[in-house]
Amino acid sequence: MEKEDFGQALALAENSQNKYGDKNLFLYYLDTGMLAHLNGSYEKSNLEFEKAKQLYSQNYTKSISAGLFSLFTNDNAVPYYGLPYEAAYINVFCSLNYVMLGKINESVVEARQADNLFKKLVADSTGKAFYRDDGFVRYLMGLIYENAGYINDALISYKLALKAYPNTISKTPAPDDLINSLYNAYLSLSMFDEAKNLKDKYPFVKKNNFANNGELIVVNYNGISPKKTEYFLQLSFDKAWLYYVNADMIQEDQEEAQRITSAAIAGLSKDTIKFSFPKYVRIPNSITSFSIKNNNGKSFMAQDMATMMENYLTHYNATIYARTIARAVGRYIISKQITDNVEKNSGEKTGTIVNALFNVANSLIEKADTRSWRSLPENINILRMPMEPGDHNLTLEFYDKNSNIVKTKNIQTKIISNKKTFIIINSVGN
Repeated sequence: MEKEDFGQALALAENSQNKYGDKNLFLYYLDTGMLAHLNGSYEKSNLEFEKAKQLYSQNYTKSISAGLFSLFTNDNAVPYYGLPYEAAYINVFCSLNYVMLGKINESVVEARQADNLFKKLVADSTGKAFYRDDGFVRYLMGLIYENAGYINDALISYKLALKAYPNTISKTPAPDDLINSLYNAYLSLSMFDEAKNLKDKYPFVKKNNFANNGELIVVNYNGISPKKTEYFLQLSFDKAWLYYVNADMIQEDQEEAQRITSAAIAGLSKDTIKFSFPKYVRIPNSITSFSIKNNNGKSFMAQDMATMMENYLTHYNATIYARTIARAVGRYIISKQITDNVEKNSGEKTGTIVNALFNVANSLIEKADTRSWRSLPENINILRMPMEPGDHNLTLEFYDKNSNIVKTKNIQTKIISNKKTFIIINSVGN
């Protein structure tokens, strides 16, 4: 993905289905769907995403009861059933797939499915779900409705987006383009009072005057989503000493080494308790925005995916901590009871061996759930601008936070009068 070789990335994922395993089949379909989307294989992408949709629908109510089983092992023993925001973004990427395939009505169906998902999340949680709406999803679906000529639906979606953005868990500010789109939707439907009220609140809005021009919309998947890894706390103690480990495991080789070290310490200790917790680690990416060379238009961040993922995990950390601590303490108590019985019946040496085996086993079993949708971008940037009809060779310039050009990319597109042309790109800056 860093090399933007999405065909090879897709082939690697498909050839690794057995490594995902049956418990992670949902993640497999998310990755193959996303990689096919990035590769421009839009029909294949939708086929994979449809399989993910079916799994999410089938398993929607299972994740609650399934958590009980993980109390006796670890969270990875439970199948990955998917998160609500993952279900919403399946609709996002499927809708864009259909747009790129020229199937406009099908793209609208995905927009309506996203709306139904949010209604279900609100209804099932009586409005208390942490993720129950998404400003970016609403905004993009507004563009989808507008592209299909459903201006009234677009207006409703834009209004919901403006309402949802301040409460979106990524904390991404509402883009000015969203507000301007809402303003023009009001004008298109002759809702002049509403348009005036919006302009009074946001003076920068203005009427779009494309004349006979077309419109270019560039959707950029910037960076790679953070990697979900783990850190652990281990208390190992004997009669006269305390050994404490707090290890941040980032690289795969370090992870394995730390697990072996942790297990060895546990085996040599009289008593040991280990707690493993998940966390996200960002993948370095210097790109923050992009523009078309020799043009005034510049992209804006429409969704901060990485922050959304981090905030979602942080919100549920209390539940994760409680389950992890209960699991570790429970296993410790059970192992101590068995060890004490062995010592009484078979002697201290045998009890010591059994205790060591339990400590090693408990140390190796305890592992945080580090599964996530790895092929998502770090953030999504959008550029919108009017453009004269015809064929265009464009040079995109990508900038870092100091407005230095990090890289460039050439694209070709054909603009049609009074039509929207979508382009999907990807960027990663070392």
